[in-house]
Amino acid sequence: MSKIVDALKEQKALELGHIEKLKPEVEKIGHPLVSALIKTIIHDSKKHATLCQALIDVEGGAAPLTLDTGMDTAVSLHQSIKQHMRVEEDMINRVEALAAKAEDPRVKDILGYILSDERRHHSMLQRLSNLIDRDTTAFDEYLELFQKYEIVPE
Repeated sequence: MSKIVDALKEQKALELGHIEKLKPEVEKIGHPLVSALIKTIIHDSKKHATLCQALIDVEGGAAPLTLDTGMDTAVSLHQSIKQHMRVEEDMINRVEALAAKAEDPRVKDILGYILSDERRHHSMLQRLSNLIDRDTTAFDEYLELFQKYEIVPE
């Protein structure tokens, strides 16, 4: 096994261990904002563990070099992505408006965090849509999106 795979497995274990340590803390906290922030960190740690596993699979040769799918699946995915892009645009506009109205610096800060996520999602969806539009896409192009925008399979 390669050193990178070993390191990724270790990183995945650290992320999962981090989740188990934080879960009980959420239940102890009575403050809604602090609780939400810890839950967000837990979610991100799950996402990171998922990404580590995907990279382990890539390094281990389990992922093909191209992503081939039928036309029906590609068209359906493309339509779903386009629809979600419209939703993301609406969310960006809404969060921008909320941030402009917010007076509490804590609220502005968290809305800024949400806004950066929404913008990142929209950009990723745009690039993914462009890749799906093409007849062939190399796996490396999907991997670049995966790494840049932290796509997490559900």
